[in-house]
Amino acid sequence: MKRISRREVLKTTSHFFVGAIAGAGLNSVLQGCADTSSDQSAIDDIMKKTEMADIKNIKLTVLYDNVLYKKEMATYWGFSCAVQGLDKNILFDTGMYENTLMSNMLKLGIDPSKIDELVISHDHPDHVGGAMMFLENSSDINVSLVKSFGSSFKKEVKERGLNLREIDQPCLITKNSFSTGEMKNFTKNEHALVIRTNKGSIIITGCAHPGVVEIVEQTKKITNEDVLLVMGGFHIMNDLGTKTKKIVHRLKDLGVNFIAPSHCTGGEAIEIFSKAYGPKFINSGVGRIITANDFI
Repeated sequence: MKRISRREVLKTTSHFFVGAIAGAGLNSVLQGCADTSSDQSAIDDIMKKTEMADIKNIKLTVLYDNVLYKKEMATYWGFSCAVQGLDKNILFDTGMYENTLMSNMLKLGIDPSKIDELVISHDHPDHVGGAMMFLENSSDINVSLVKSFGSSFKKEVKERGLNLREIDQPCLITKNSFSTGEMKNFTKNEHALVIRTNKGSIIITGCAHPGVVEIVEQTKKITNEDVLLVMGGFHIMNDLGTKTKKIVHRLKDLGVNFIAPSHCTGGEAIEIFSKAYGPKFINSGVGRIITANDFI
Protein backbone atom coordinates (compact mmCIF):
# COMPACT_ATOMS: atom_id res chain seq x y z
CA MET A 1 0.00 0.00 0.00
CA LYS A 2 1.86 3.06 -1.31
CA ARG A 3 1.41 6.44 0.35
CA ILE A 4 2.31 9.95 -0.78
CA SER A 5 3.74 11.70 2.24
CA ARG A 6 3.00 15.21 3.39
CA ARG A 7 6.68 16.09 2.77
CA GLU A 8 6.37 15.07 -0.88
CA VAL A 9 3.25 17.19 -1.22
CA LEU A 10 5.00 20.22 0.26
CA LYS A 11 7.72 19.86 -2.38
CA THR A 12 5.38 19.55 -5.34
CA THR A 13 2.32 21.73 -4.73
CA SER A 14 1.58 25.41 -5.08
CA HIS A 15 1.83 27.87 -2.18
CA PHE A 16 -1.98 28.02 -2.12
CA PHE A 17 -2.30 24.29 -1.46
CA VAL A 18 0.59 24.29 1.00
CA GLY A 19 -1.20 26.95 2.97
CA ALA A 20 -4.32 24.82 3.02
CA ILE A 21 -2.63 21.77 4.54
CA ALA A 22 -0.08 23.55 6.68
CA GLY A 23 -2.63 23.57 9.49
CA ALA A 24 -1.76 19.92 10.13
CA GLY A 25 0.72 20.81 12.85
CA LEU A 26 -1.69 23.25 14.47
CA ASN A 27 -4.47 20.70 14.21
CA SER A 28 -2.48 18.27 16.33
CA VAL A 29 -3.04 20.73 19.16
CA LEU A 30 -6.58 21.64 18.18
CA GLN A 31 -7.93 18.18 17.37
CA GLY A 32 -10.58 18.40 20.08
CA CYS A 33 -11.56 22.04 19.55
CA ALA A 34 -14.93 21.41 17.96
CA ASP A 35 -18.29 23.06 18.48
CA THR A 36 -20.81 20.24 18.08
CA SER A 37 -23.85 22.06 19.39
CA SER A 38 -26.96 21.37 17.35
CA ASP A 39 -30.66 22.05 17.45
CA GLN A 40 -32.67 19.16 18.90
CA SER A 41 -35.42 19.78 16.36
CA ALA A 42 -32.91 19.19 13.54
CA ILE A 43 -31.85 15.92 15.15
CA ASP A 44 -35.46 14.83 15.64
CA ASP A 45 -36.19 15.60 11.99
CA ILE A 46 -33.30 13.41 10.82
CA MET A 47 -34.36 10.44 12.92
CA LYS A 48 -37.96 10.83 11.80
CA LYS A 49 -37.24 11.06 8.08
CA THR A 50 -34.18 8.87 7.45
CA GLU A 51 -34.46 5.15 6.75
CA MET A 52 -31.88 2.41 7.15
CA ALA A 53 -30.26 1.17 3.96
CA ASP A 54 -29.57 -2.53 3.50
CA ILE A 55 -25.82 -3.06 3.96
CA LYS A 56 -25.95 -5.72 1.24
CA ASN A 57 -26.66 -3.03 -1.36
CA ILE A 58 -24.00 -0.51 -0.34
CA LYS A 59 -20.83 0.02 -2.35
CA LEU A 60 -18.18 2.55 -1.26
CA THR A 61 -15.54 3.32 -3.91
CA VAL A 62 -12.48 5.41 -3.05
CA LEU A 63 -11.88 7.49 -6.18
CA TYR A 64 -9.11 9.80 -4.98
CA ASP A 65 -6.52 9.34 -2.26
CA ASN A 66 -2.80 9.83 -1.64
CA VAL A 67 -2.83 6.28 -0.30
CA LEU A 68 -2.64 3.89 -3.27
CA TYR A 69 -4.66 0.70 -2.96
CA LYS A 70 -4.99 -0.34 -6.61
CA LYS A 71 -1.79 0.15 -8.59
CA GLU A 72 -3.42 1.20 -11.89
CA MET A 73 -5.12 4.19 -10.25
CA ALA A 74 -3.79 7.75 -10.47
CA THR A 75 -2.91 9.05 -7.02
CA TYR A 76 -2.33 12.45 -5.47
CA TRP A 77 -2.97 14.24 -2.20
CA GLY A 78 -6.70 14.49 -1.51
CA PHE A 79 -9.84 12.41 -1.06
CA SER A 80 -13.01 11.42 -2.85
CA CYS A 81 -15.44 8.55 -2.37
CA ALA A 82 -18.50 7.40 -4.33
CA VAL A 83 -21.44 5.95 -2.38
CA GLN A 84 -23.79 3.64 -4.28
CA GLY A 85 -26.69 1.46 -3.19
CA LEU A 86 -28.67 4.06 -1.28
CA ASP A 87 -31.85 5.74 -2.47
CA LYS A 88 -29.52 8.14 -4.31
CA ASN A 89 -25.88 7.96 -5.46
CA ILE A 90 -23.50 10.31 -3.65
CA LEU A 91 -20.06 11.69 -4.44
CA PHE A 92 -18.28 12.76 -1.25
CA ASP A 93 -15.44 15.23 -1.98
CA THR A 94 -13.67 15.54 -5.33
CA GLY A 95 -9.91 15.45 -4.64
CA MET A 96 -7.56 18.18 -5.83
CA TYR A 97 -7.03 17.65 -9.56
CA GLU A 98 -10.04 17.25 -11.83
CA ASN A 99 -8.26 15.11 -14.42
CA THR A 100 -7.14 12.65 -11.74
CA LEU A 101 -10.67 12.40 -10.38
CA MET A 102 -12.31 11.90 -13.77
CA SER A 103 -9.70 9.37 -14.91
CA ASN A 104 -10.18 7.29 -11.76
CA MET A 105 -13.96 7.46 -12.06
CA LEU A 106 -13.69 6.05 -15.58
CA LYS A 107 -11.32 3.27 -14.51
CA LEU A 108 -13.56 2.31 -11.60
CA GLY A 109 -16.78 2.35 -13.61
CA ILE A 110 -18.40 5.31 -11.88
CA ASP A 111 -20.56 7.30 -14.30
CA PRO A 112 -20.56 10.99 -13.27
CA SER A 113 -23.99 11.46 -14.81
CA LYS A 114 -25.42 8.85 -12.42
CA ILE A 115 -24.44 10.83 -9.31
CA ASP A 116 -27.40 12.55 -7.63
CA GLU A 117 -25.69 14.31 -4.72
CA LEU A 118 -22.33 16.03 -4.30
CA VAL A 119 -21.27 16.46 -0.68
CA ILE A 120 -18.09 18.44 0.03
CA SER A 121 -16.61 18.16 3.51
CA HIS A 122 -14.73 21.49 3.55
CA ASP A 123 -13.21 23.99 1.15
CA HIS A 124 -9.56 22.95 1.13
CA PRO A 125 -8.45 22.43 -2.47
CA ASP A 126 -7.58 18.75 -2.02
CA HIS A 127 -11.29 18.09 -1.39
CA VAL A 128 -12.97 20.48 -3.80
CA GLY A 129 -10.46 20.87 -6.67
CA GLY A 130 -12.13 18.36 -8.99
CA ALA A 131 -15.66 19.64 -8.45
CA MET A 132 -16.16 21.95 -11.42
CA MET A 133 -15.16 19.45 -14.10
CA PHE A 134 -17.35 16.87 -12.40
CA LEU A 135 -20.27 19.31 -12.34
CA GLU A 136 -19.90 19.86 -16.09
CA ASN A 137 -21.35 16.36 -16.45
CA SER A 138 -24.24 17.09 -14.08
CA SER A 139 -27.34 19.06 -14.98
CA ASP A 140 -29.56 18.00 -12.09
CA ILE A 141 -27.64 17.51 -8.85
CA ASN A 142 -27.73 18.74 -5.28
CA VAL A 143 -24.53 20.22 -3.83
CA SER A 144 -24.18 20.14 -0.04
CA LEU A 145 -21.51 22.06 1.84
CA VAL A 146 -21.00 23.86 5.13
CA LYS A 147 -22.35 27.36 5.49
CA SER A 148 -18.87 28.87 5.99
CA PHE A 149 -17.70 27.57 2.58
CA GLY A 150 -16.05 30.12 0.28
CA SER A 151 -18.48 32.46 -1.51
CA SER A 152 -16.87 32.17 -4.96
CA PHE A 153 -17.51 28.43 -5.15
CA LYS A 154 -21.08 28.84 -3.95
CA LYS A 155 -21.64 31.54 -6.56
CA GLU A 156 -20.38 29.32 -9.35
CA VAL A 157 -22.63 26.44 -8.27
CA LYS A 158 -25.65 28.75 -8.30
CA GLU A 159 -24.70 30.17 -11.70
CA ARG A 160 -24.79 26.64 -13.09
CA GLY A 161 -28.41 26.40 -11.95
CA LEU A 162 -27.69 23.64 -9.45
CA ASN A 163 -29.40 23.22 -6.09
CA LEU A 164 -27.06 24.43 -3.32
CA ARG A 165 -27.62 23.21 0.23
CA GLU A 166 -25.71 25.31 2.79
CA ILE A 167 -25.42 23.29 5.98
CA ASP A 168 -25.30 24.63 9.50
CA GLN A 169 -27.31 22.18 11.60
CA PRO A 170 -27.44 18.40 11.04
CA CYS A 171 -29.72 17.73 8.08
CA LEU A 172 -30.86 15.11 5.60
CA ILE A 173 -28.83 14.50 2.46
CA THR A 174 -30.88 11.59 1.13
CA LYS A 175 -33.47 9.22 2.59
CA ASN A 176 -30.61 7.00 3.87
CA SER A 177 -27.99 9.62 4.77
CA PHE A 178 -27.41 12.87 6.61
CA SER A 179 -24.82 15.50 7.45
CA THR A 180 -23.39 15.85 10.95
CA GLY A 181 -23.91 19.58 10.55
CA GLU A 182 -21.12 22.14 10.43
CA MET A 183 -18.54 21.34 13.10
CA LYS A 184 -16.22 24.19 14.01
CA ASN A 185 -12.43 24.10 14.16
CA PHE A 186 -9.70 26.76 14.12
CA THR A 187 -8.12 25.20 11.01
CA LYS A 188 -11.28 24.64 8.97
CA ASN A 189 -14.96 24.02 9.66
CA GLU A 190 -16.18 20.71 8.28
CA HIS A 191 -19.03 18.24 8.17
CA ALA A 192 -19.08 14.48 7.65
CA LEU A 193 -21.47 12.20 5.77
CA VAL A 194 -23.36 9.57 7.77
CA ILE A 195 -25.14 6.62 6.16
CA ARG A 196 -27.74 4.79 8.22
CA THR A 197 -27.70 1.04 7.62
CA ASN A 198 -29.32 -2.00 9.19
CA LYS A 199 -25.88 -2.88 10.63
CA GLY A 200 -25.05 0.55 12.08
CA SER A 201 -23.87 3.94 10.87
CA ILE A 202 -21.16 4.43 8.25
CA ILE A 203 -19.27 7.70 8.73
CA ILE A 204 -17.18 9.18 5.91
CA THR A 205 -14.82 12.01 6.82
CA GLY A 206 -12.81 14.33 4.58
CA CYS A 207 -10.02 15.47 6.92
CA ALA A 208 -11.81 15.36 10.29
CA HIS A 209 -10.40 18.75 11.24
CA PRO A 210 -12.82 19.00 14.20
CA GLY A 211 -11.55 15.58 15.38
CA VAL A 212 -12.58 12.09 14.31
CA VAL A 213 -13.65 11.28 17.88
CA GLU A 214 -15.82 14.40 17.98
CA ILE A 215 -17.41 13.46 14.63
CA VAL A 216 -18.30 10.00 15.96
CA GLU A 217 -19.66 11.54 19.16
CA GLN A 218 -21.79 13.94 17.13
CA THR A 219 -23.12 11.07 15.00
CA LYS A 220 -24.05 9.01 18.06
CA LYS A 221 -25.67 12.05 19.63
CA ILE A 222 -27.95 12.17 16.59
CA THR A 223 -28.67 8.47 16.07
CA ASN A 224 -27.86 6.77 19.38
CA GLU A 225 -27.00 3.77 17.17
CA ASP A 226 -23.96 1.54 16.68
CA VAL A 227 -21.21 2.71 14.32
CA LEU A 228 -20.33 0.08 11.74
CA LEU A 229 -17.48 1.92 9.98
CA VAL A 230 -15.50 5.15 10.05
CA MET A 231 -13.47 5.85 6.91
CA GLY A 232 -11.59 8.72 5.24
CA GLY A 233 -9.00 11.20 6.50
CA PHE A 234 -8.45 11.50 10.27
CA HIS A 235 -5.83 14.30 10.19
CA ILE A 236 -3.36 12.93 12.74
CA MET A 237 -0.35 12.63 10.43
CA ASN A 238 2.10 14.46 12.69
CA ASP A 239 1.48 12.26 15.70
CA LEU A 240 4.25 9.98 17.01
CA GLY A 241 1.77 7.51 18.45
CA THR A 242 0.57 8.65 21.88
CA LYS A 243 -2.40 10.67 20.67
CA THR A 244 -3.36 8.10 18.05
CA LYS A 245 -3.53 5.37 20.69
CA LYS A 246 -5.82 7.57 22.78
CA ILE A 247 -8.03 8.14 19.71
CA VAL A 248 -8.15 4.40 19.02
CA HIS A 249 -9.12 3.73 22.64
CA ARG A 250 -11.87 6.34 22.54
CA LEU A 251 -13.25 5.11 19.19
CA LYS A 252 -13.43 1.58 20.59
CA ASP A 253 -15.20 2.90 23.68
CA LEU A 254 -17.71 4.58 21.35
CA GLY A 255 -18.33 1.22 19.70
CA VAL A 256 -16.74 1.85 16.29
CA ASN A 257 -16.72 -1.64 14.83
CA PHE A 258 -14.60 -1.28 11.65
CA ILE A 259 -12.06 1.35 10.68
CA ALA A 260 -10.65 2.40 7.28
CA PRO A 261 -8.31 5.41 7.67
CA SER A 262 -6.45 6.92 4.71
CA HIS A 263 -5.61 10.32 3.14
CA CYS A 264 -4.30 12.64 5.90
CA THR A 265 -4.26 10.05 8.69
CA GLY A 266 -0.52 9.45 8.32
CA GLY A 267 1.39 6.21 7.84
CA GLU A 268 2.35 5.76 11.49
CA ALA A 269 -1.22 6.32 12.65
CA ILE A 270 -2.60 3.92 10.03
CA GLU A 271 -0.24 1.22 11.33
CA ILE A 272 -1.47 1.82 14.89
CA PHE A 273 -5.09 1.51 13.76
CA SER A 274 -4.22 -1.67 11.84
CA LYS A 275 -2.68 -3.35 14.88
CA ALA A 276 -5.44 -2.20 17.23
CA TYR A 277 -8.35 -3.27 15.02
CA GLY A 278 -6.82 -6.44 13.57
CA PRO A 279 -9.35 -8.21 11.30
CA LYS A 280 -11.69 -5.23 11.64
CA PHE A 281 -9.16 -2.89 10.04
CA ILE A 282 -9.98 -2.25 6.37
CA ASN A 283 -7.09 -1.34 4.10
CA SER A 284 -8.16 1.71 2.13
CA GLY A 285 -6.83 4.00 -0.56
CA VAL A 286 -7.60 4.96 -4.14
CA GLY A 287 -9.22 2.04 -5.95
CA ARG A 288 -10.56 0.39 -2.79
CA ILE A 289 -14.16 -0.82 -3.04
CA ILE A 290 -15.84 -1.58 0.29
CA THR A 291 -18.95 -3.77 0.32
CA ALA A 292 -20.90 -5.89 2.80
CA ASN A 293 -18.31 -8.66 2.34
CA ASP A 294 -15.77 -6.52 4.24
CA PHE A 295 -17.90 -6.63 7.39
CA ILE A 296 -18.11 -10.38 7.76
